[in-house]
Amino acid sequence: MTITDLFKERQTNYYKRMSKYLKYVLNDHFVILVLFLGGATALAYQNYLKSIQVEAVLPRMILMIITVIAVFSGSIRTLIEPADAVFLLPKEKALNKLMKKNMVHSLIFHNSYMLLLGGVGAPILLETDYTGRIGLVFWLLFLVIWKTIYGLYIYYSLKQHKKTNNKNVLISMVSVFLISLTILLFFSVSIGFITSIISFFLYSFVVFKSDERESWNWEKLIETEQKRIQKIYSIINLFIETPYSKHRVKRLKSMDFLYAIPVLKKVPEIYYLSRMFIRNYNFSGLYLRLLVIGSIAIYFSENWIINSVISVLFLYLTGFQLVPLEQIIKKSIHFRLYPNSGNKLKSVQQLILMLLVISSLVYSLFSFNAGNTAVLGLLFLNSVFTLFFTYLYLPARLKG
Repeated sequence: MTITDLFKERQTNYYKRMSKYLKYVLNDHFVILVLFLGGATALAYQNYLKSIQVEAVLPRMILMIITVIAVFSGSIRTLIEPADAVFLLPKEKALNKLMKKNMVHSLIFHNSYMLLLGGVGAPILLETDYTGRIGLVFWLLFLVIWKTIYGLYIYYSLKQHKKTNNKNVLISMVSVFLISLTILLFFSVSIGFITSIISFFLYSFVVFKSDERESWNWEKLIETEQKRIQKIYSIINLFIETPYSKHRVKRLKSMDFLYAIPVLKKVPEIYYLSRMFIRNYNFSGLYLRLLVIGSIAIYFSENWIINSVISVLFLYLTGFQLVPLEQIIKKSIHFRLYPNSGNKLKSVQQLILMLLVISSLVYSLFSFNAGNTAVLGLLFLNSVFTLFFTYLYLPARLKG
């Protein structure tokens, strides 16, 4: 089997695995929810566009922040596995062609959502009377060019370089991008576009010149691919459990004040679980991300129905993702050594209840834009759902 055949087989297995899980993620309920939220978001965005004044600066500043986040996100799909650092090392030169092909595939995917972002952001430029139709074409090409430049940098960073070289290239790229984006959004679309073209040729020259003489950084290749895969599965795990999620333990000293809560001290099982929850970033990080994203979505909506759907959805996702705590404590020898012979699964139920109560309060408070009545109504709805999830759904799930 050649190295090309090996990566073709990996690509086939990768697509099969993704399609296997995506059919559970993209189910009928999820599609209906996306259509509902998408329609509500589109309506809110349309109303926002009507309120924009000619030559307004704030909408373009918001667009600038979103663009920066979108451009500097994502990675290159390499399909590299840890064992490759040993077995594929003699075939390193043959790997160059495959990595370039993978980079092109990744850039096609990333540029597709950049064009979508550009299309969504284009009405802001039109409503502010900043540019015409030709300027919109320059705007879309600008996004594609800079996403490609960032992809070239990722490719460059996977080679053996001094850390200072990578850092210098990154700093220069970010600086030039921010200058070009500022020029395009606030001064001249044409000049910003021309700057991006010049930058593309310069960075392409730097990347492909170094590509001829530098070898691959195998540790970075493996680390980058593992991080990319874990990000994908962290999203899939919001809907269905997968065996590919790795649990990371991270010391969060700033959270130590939570251990002073009397409930956590009183029950040894909950004390142990709370420490495990906080230090295991797969759980605590996911909980915080869902809490922040849900709060922001509710804050920018003034519709009580939309807030209710978002709140219940994020409460369900939060509770569903905390169910695997039960599997972890079953495998923990420390938890088995606890002298209390009571129902230890009840401790999982109590911890999830506390976390859902906190989320319910936060989501309710962030709905103040919809009025005081909406806050109280959402708090009642969240409380009912939390009790239903904790005392009806969760016991059956834990026993099953």
